[in-house]
Amino acid sequence: MDCFEGRLRAVHLGMALVWSLLTSGQQAVADTPLRIVTFNAEILTAPRVRAGELQKYRWDIAREAQFERVAAVIEALDPDVLNLVEVTSREGVDLLVKILHEKGLGGYRGYHVEGLDRYTGMDVALISKIVPDAIAGAQIRIFHSDIDDPTWRESYQTRDRKGRASTRHASISRHSVYCLSVGRYKLGFLGLHLKSNPSSDDANAQRSAQAKIVQRIVKQEIVEKGYLPIVLGDINDYDPDVPDRDDARHTLTGVVRDIKNFDAQQPGDELVNVAVRMPRQADRYTAFWDRNENGARDPYDVFTMIDHIFLPQELMDYVMRAFIFHSVALETSDHRAVVVDLMLPSR
Repeated sequence: MDCFEGRLRAVHLGMALVWSLLTSGQQAVADTPLRIVTFNAEILTAPRVRAGELQKYRWDIAREAQFERVAAVIEALDPDVLNLVEVTSREGVDLLVKILHEKGLGGYRGYHVEGLDRYTGMDVALISKIVPDAIAGAQIRIFHSDIDDPTWRESYQTRDRKGRASTRHASISRHSVYCLSVGRYKLGFLGLHLKSNPSSDDANAQRSAQAKIVQRIVKQEIVEKGYLPIVLGDINDYDPDVPDRDDARHTLTGVVRDIKNFDAQQPGDELVNVAVRMPRQADRYTAFWDRNENGARDPYDVFTMIDHIFLPQELMDYVMRAFIFHSVALETSDHRAVVVDLMLPSR
């Protein structure tokens, strides 16, 4: 090979290297991974704090151990966005973030807004690697109407203990809204903890009313502000479109369908349950009801899927994987985390 050929080959190699660097840079820009997790940590109460009447653990040593186990779940899952359900105070969020930082996970920040359930004290908080956008001066918000402003209230019909019909009013006392900018995507999250007990007629009526409020929050406080809506959390109801592990249990309400089809003026559902990407029906359970409270899994215990992540149709093509993380000790929580991995393109 003469000198000219050597120089020509060097030029070609240099151009190939430049092209490789450019294309690898384009790939890095084009693909933005995003892991979203929702996890009900079951009455996660900070030591020396009494935020509600319900307690999982009375003693600080047991509370501290629960925080360590919840932090270990977060460490294992490494979410970018964690919707944390049933934490009971700002102190609890701060303690959890402190433990994560001690583990070397310094990218996490916690965001808490005081809920309106004064009896349980349960809140829906955010722990995130991504700093939320400030909307109306706040990075995390909650919506509640007083008697003179019915925007975030909904009436429903039920019966009292004597069977007499009555009209009551529902609000969503346990929720939060936070908005994140991820690459070119603006994502608005509504974290929920709706009324429990999908077998109770009264609870189902109240939760159905809450679903109507969900629709209004999504439309007015997320979509109208230019964000794609993501609804997630402990919905306490079953999705009729996605069979879960327990074939004997079916929804008695339209709650999930109302949430997925939050805009009746548009054709079809706007949101999709990420559980449709979980191929194995036996894996589709998020809640464990320990009927005899013996701390063990017995044949007559109940395993159901009542925690969900609903993504907008526009994002479903970018779902890489969805699963439920079942490696959670019962002494940590009676729920399991729902996880979805996205790969968001830049163009």
